[in-house]
Formats: sequence, structure tokens, C-alpha cells
Amino acid sequence: MRLIVSATLIGTLSLPAFAQPDDPVSTPQGHEIEVYLAENALQAMYTTELDVGELGMNEIRAGFLFSEARDFILAGDMLVDVGQRPERPRWMLDVGPRVYGALLNVENQDIFAIAVGGRLSYLFRQNGATTMSVSAFYAPDIITFGNADNVVDVSVRFETQLTPATRIFLGYRSFEFDLLDAKRKIDDDIHIGFRRRF
Repeated sequence: MRLIVSATLIGTLSLPAFAQPDDPVSTPQGHEIEVYLAENALQAMYTTELDVGELGMNEIRAGFLFSEARDFILAGDMLVDVGQRPERPRWMLDVGPRVYGALLNVENQDIFAIAVGGRLSYLFRQNGATTMSVSAFYAPDIITFGNADNVVDVSVRFETQLTPATRIFLGYRSFEFDLLDAKRKIDDDIHIGFRRRF
């Protein structure tokens, strides 16, 4: 199980490195580090953007979440920018898969899941300096492996620009695993964090 999780996340992070000159995947356009802190959880994520031919700009992320209950979750996703419609220039939609690899603080409760979902964002200003977003991901039983039936991950976030390279945000997240014998809340609280572009 741990080998599958590690290989999946390494493969996600290594996409830019293995792109050849004739590949549709170009050089990364930017990098970000994101960290948030909640009452019972800490998450850190690395983000990079890739221009993948006809799909346009894609956001690839990987990182981890550590909970007060000593649960350790690895996660990686690739969100495709569906695009802004001319009649709704301030709305943005990104969709794609997200992979979870969880090592719960209970013996023999390792979980691997592939979720599908996306993020809907509203830009309060045309330049995107201040945004509000809602994201939702769901992994059904058929693609959830280990001691769980499904995964539900929903969050709401208000974000604003602090400097040209730094953004701060306030949000709420409900993240849970539906285990075979009970539901396990990994994060169910308000969080505060920042994103730094470099």
C-alpha cells in the first residue's frame, strides 16, 4: 500500500522533469508553497503549473496533512482549468482527480483512494486579488482501497493578496474517511494559512 502511494505521488511531482522538448507538456510556469493551520490539523502543499497543450494551464499539487490524532495523509491532484466564459468573467472552474494515501493512527488502517472533483472560484476583482472558492472531492467505494468505503473532502476559502507573491486565506474544511466500522473525521474546523509564489 505504501509503495503504491509513494509511486503515485512521486510520479505526479516528476511530470515536469521527464517532459521532452517535443512533449505537449511544457516547462512549469510557476511554483507555490501553501501551508494552513487548523485547531487539530496542519497541511502543507507544493503547487506547480503546467501548460498541457489543448488542455491549457493545469495545476499540479502534492503534499501532506498531519492531524492531532497522529493521522498522516499524503495527497496529490491535477486540476484542469475549464476556462472563464465571456458572460461570466469572474467565475472560474477547475476540475480533475485527487489521490489520497492515508496512514491512520490505528493498526491496519491504511487507505488509498482516487477522488474526482473540482474547485469553483469567484473573483471579487478582475485581477483576482481577492477570491472566494468552494472545492469538493469524492472517492466512491469502487476506487477506495483499504479499510474505507469512501472519502469526502469539501472546503470553502476566502483568499486575498498580501503582496504580489504572497496570499493569505481563511477557510473551513470537512474531510472524512468512511471506514468499514465508523466515520473518521480528519479535519472539521476553520483554518488559516498562506500561499507563497516563487
